[in-house]
Amino acid sequence: MQRTMMLNKNFTLDQINHLIDTGHIFVAPLGLNSTAYIVINHKPFMVVVTDVSMFAIQLSGSWYAWDELEKMGGVYASEFDALKAVANGV
Repeated sequence: MQRTMMLNKNFTLDQINHLIDTGHIFVAPLGLNSTAYIVINHKPFMVVVTDVSMFAIQLSGSWYAWDELEKMGGVYASEFDALKAVANGV
């Protein structure tokens, strides 16, 4: 049985290229169980990233589509980035 495993430095370049070619590698913008900030009505709110998928992200138990979050104001890894987005008029 194969399990989901994190990519690490022990993978060879050929293994990584095979995973890319077969569509097994995705870049997640935020890590699981980390804090993030969403902007709603020009105010940042701290949330916990509980799951990430290709088309959506689960923040503090609620699922949000990436497009929906972008329209609301975005999701940011740090409070500074969220405040900077609010100051720039997101």
